[in-house]
Amino acid sequence: MLSPCLIVDDHEMIRDTIGLMAQALGIKSVITAADGAEAISKAYHEEPKLIITDLQMDPIDGLEMLRLMRSGRYHLRHDTPIIILTANASQAVISECIRYDVDAFMVKPVKKQDLENRVKQLSKQTKAKKPPKFYFEMYQSDPAKSTDFEHNGAIVFTEEEQQKIEGINEPQGEAQPGLTSKEPSMPSPKGESKDRKFIRWQEKYTVGDPSLDESNKQLLSIINDTYEAIAYHHEDETKTDFEALAQRFRDYIDTHFQLEEDILEARTYPKYKEHAAIHQRLARQAQYVLLQCQADPELYRSEFFKFLRYWWIHHVVREDTQYRDFLLQGP
Repeated sequence: MLSPCLIVDDHEMIRDTIGLMAQALGIKSVITAADGAEAISKAYHEEPKLIITDLQMDPIDGLEMLRLMRSGRYHLRHDTPIIILTANASQAVISECIRYDVDAFMVKPVKKQDLENRVKQLSKQTKAKKPPKFYFEMYQSDPAKSTDFEHNGAIVFTEEEQQKIEGINEPQGEAQPGLTSKEPSMPSPKGESKDRKFIRWQEKYTVGDPSLDESNKQLLSIINDTYEAIAYHHEDETKTDFEALAQRFRDYIDTHFQLEEDILEARTYPKYKEHAAIHQRLARQAQYVLLQCQADPELYRSEFFKFLRYWWIHHVVREDTQYRDFLLQGP
């Protein structure tokens, strides 16, 4: 369990409330700090297994504390899981947090279910961290050089990919009545039929292996359920829907990539290494988008949905189907 947990906020009531929530989730030891400076001291002496911190504090804010922690300054443990609390944070600040490998975001006011989701996520697997020297070199550089498309110094989305995501269209023949290329239609009245699908499975999507097809059908289900959550549910009904959909997408990435790479490697697919490299890039891009959505849940309706469509069209339909004939040839 992620204990002790250090909670950092300049409002005592918020610290106490989150502390009680954390203890209710089984985190036995809770430490608190009123600002980043006090938090750094307590992180050094108490060695917390999890830090939950607000962004806006004086004299050291949450972003600066994250940068110091990751850089290994003052002999701090650089790979401690860190959750950032956000409230109307700018895209530039969110991007900088992601660049320094923040593990998760939560929107204020924090709800117990949101905290439980993050704790489960981090208990299952925390983000891999680079050596402290990597972050320290970034720390010494001008942070203004970071952009929305950078993550750990590597390009997350090239300009070409970003244009494809912005202008994404459904696969040929899949457009639904009333949909635009950017997002689904306006929510429909309650009680309306929900049997419409954004994309329906067709045999032309097969990649030549039944187990991989079944796995890709799970992705299709996530896409269709995301469409349904946007198009058919009222906003107050979809707050937890998107959290669950995001977790399903994480699980899909973990299981699908492993299954696909095992099959391609076992069959000695000639472009196996190139395809595995594509997986690494996609996983990094997905992590970036999911963190953005945690920081600003409104982005589930736009960036998350666009990225799912991008993944289906440009990876499954256009890249995965390239090895279909190879797999259909048999061992």
